[in-house]
Amino acid sequence: MLSTARVLRISVSLGVVGIASAVAAILARHFIHYEGIVEDISAWGVFFTVFGVVYAIVAGFLLVTVLTRYGALSQTIEDELNAVESVRDFLVYFSEEQEAPVRAVNRSLVRYLQSVARVEWSEMADTAIPTNSDTSEELYGVMRAMGSIHATGERDNAILSTVIASVSELAKMRTRRIALANERLPPRLRLLLLFMSFVLIASFLAMGVQSAAAHVFMTSSVTISAYLLYWIIADLDHPFYGFWNIDRSPLDGLIERFESEARAPCSDSSSGADSPPGP
Repeated sequence: MLSTARVLRISVSLGVVGIASAVAAILARHFIHYEGIVEDISAWGVFFTVFGVVYAIVAGFLLVTVLTRYGALSQTIEDELNAVESVRDFLVYFSEEQEAPVRAVNRSLVRYLQSVARVEWSEMADTAIPTNSDTSEELYGVMRAMGSIHATGERDNAILSTVIASVSELAKMRTRRIALANERLPPRLRLLLLFMSFVLIASFLAMGVQSAAAHVFMTSSVTISAYLLYWIIADLDHPFYGFWNIDRSPLDGLIERFESEARAPCSDSSSGADSPPGP
């Protein structure tokens, strides 16, 4: 949910845009005037019909693109966290003889989650440098810890195969998350939307309307809508900061649970809550 400060910033920005457009409409009525300007309203109607359709197509395409990527990124992060939980949960099935390597795997999982939250999250929020999608050292740590588990029978072999598959899925989800985070709208498409928005607003300013109140209302409404549309698209195109961003509370909550389980006394090695050790 948006905080009070963010709502206030949005309201102030929209208010400034609305007032500026209203002033521009009043000034335009004074400086842009020629004989037959009111009669040209029919020609403007044809222009708005054609131009409005193109504008709607471009804006709709960009909005759907960023919303689709935003949803895919959010789901990928959730799948990545589920993969981490699956690795942790499957470790419970190992026998007590594997307690030491299981504790090592859990420690490496905690370090991996902390790396995602403290390092990779800020890197993904930085649009200047793309995040490196190569396997991180923390993920390699999970793999090396898995190598320390020695299967002693068919049961352990089956469990180990399942856990390795979960780690492989975790690596895939991490790569997909970073790939989605690095994607951006092509600058030319954003420039096209910006250009068309200015043309649309300028057209309403230049249009001859007998009623000053109607002219101000139409111009302000179109300006605020175009500004808000561009703002939303630009904000969703950078999903790790801004007003509409990816919620990282599931990641923080998982880290908190892992650390809480790590601090719990390990009195029963078969308990999933006691298996993760401290980092």
